[in-house]
Amino acid sequence: MRKHPASVTRGNRAARARAAGAVCAAAASLALLGACSGGSGAASSTPDGAERTERAARAADDPSPSRSRELSEDQRERKDLVSATEVGWEKAARTAEKKVSGSTLVEIELGDGDDGGGDGDDGDGGGGKVTPVWEAEVATEDGTSHDIRVDAVSGKVTRAEKDDGQDADDRKKTADRLAQAKVTPVKAAAAAAGHQKGTVTGVSLDDADGGPTVWAVDIVSRGTWAKTTFDVDAGNGRVLHEHVDRD
Repeated sequence: MRKHPASVTRGNRAARARAAGAVCAAAASLALLGACSGGSGAASSTPDGAERTERAARAADDPSPSRSRELSEDQRERKDLVSATEVGWEKAARTAEKKVSGSTLVEIELGDGDDGGGDGDDGDGGGGKVTPVWEAEVATEDGTSHDIRVDAVSGKVTRAEKDDGQDADDRKKTADRLAQAKVTPVKAAAAAAGHQKGTVTGVSLDDADGGPTVWAVDIVSRGTWAKTTFDVDAGNGRVLHEHVDRD
């Protein structure tokens, strides 16, 4: 092996050490530069973008009332009426039928008994005082109809009167519909409730645009206060159609 003078060996070692130090310093400078530039560039923007996306997703899923869209006039009315009602439609219907001997329910609907208020909105954005009542129509076998109003809080009859506006054709039409209704309104409402949870606010016997006689059942969903109307075949109890009123 060739030997180098001691001074030359030390010099080479010193040169190599200085070169290595220079390389390390350069590498450190590049790393520092990358970190600094990344702080104001893509490296920092990526977490911020992800965070913004996550916040947007949370906001979209936030069910808090502050983020819910404002209720429409009809939705406020439904909310006020349903929230104030203590007597359900079935009990009110039985009360109406008892008021007229030998009668059967033709129609019942939840409404505001305050004739002056109408829709239950006192102009302050909802939550106004309402007087919930069940407006019922019952008819005897010959089709003679009677209008019965039942207080939806106390369950008492507050008005009962014969429908003097009926003529012979009206009575016959009502009698025919009643004769065709093999399914009771209670069973029709149960069939509708199997498709939509909520509060029944109306049940009425009607003709489905020239089709079979149906029970039209209105169900209001708590939370959204949308109303879904189900046409239930009055002959066999099958749900034929449904319509959602989101207004």
